[in-house]
Amino acid sequence: MWKKLAIVLLVLLLLAGGVVTYLWLQVTALPDWYTELAQEDAPAAVEDAGGKLQWQPAEGKAGRQELRNFHRKAARSAPEVKEVIKASRATFEDGQLEAGVVADLRKLPKDKMSGDQQGLFERARAAFPSLTERDVYIGVEDPSPVLKNGRVTMGPSARVKIGKFTYSLDGAAQKLGMTPDKLRAELEKHLRELGVEAPS
Repeated sequence: MWKKLAIVLLVLLLLAGGVVTYLWLQVTALPDWYTELAQEDAPAAVEDAGGKLQWQPAEGKAGRQELRNFHRKAARSAPEVKEVIKASRATFEDGQLEAGVVADLRKLPKDKMSGDQQGLFERARAAFPSLTERDVYIGVEDPSPVLKNGRVTMGPSARVKIGKFTYSLDGAAQKLGMTPDKLRAELEKHLRELGVEAPS
């Protein structure tokens, strides 16, 4: 009897360990494009004469436009961006926007963060512990963004992506202890700061 119980407990423990490992790998998964774009000599996003980032046709994907390593423009004026963000990419296809960065949040300059930013960072770390343990993909997917006057505004179906996990904007906002409108505004602000504007 005890032998059977021990075997059942061992099997359950192994299953639980497998599930935890699987979830960890999903949260910490990096996108396929990361290896190429993280290299020092990987090309940055193309800029026009006025310094505005230009969406480019994606190789081998008719109808898709992309910005590759768009964070590098912001890194010229804010060196901490280069320390924290390793690679970035935004794509726009069939009216859908996906934009994200691979970041090492351990390198965030906490001494330069405002009280609100520090609070948000601590809530994010509590909600998504893997965010501060290694490089992690953080992005937004929006099947219906509003593109107006060169600005990108998150649509009602926007989602936040951490690794391979996708959260509704409402769900991510709840995990972060903020309203969906506040999270939407933060995402839009950071996209603008990194130079992501509506494709033409």
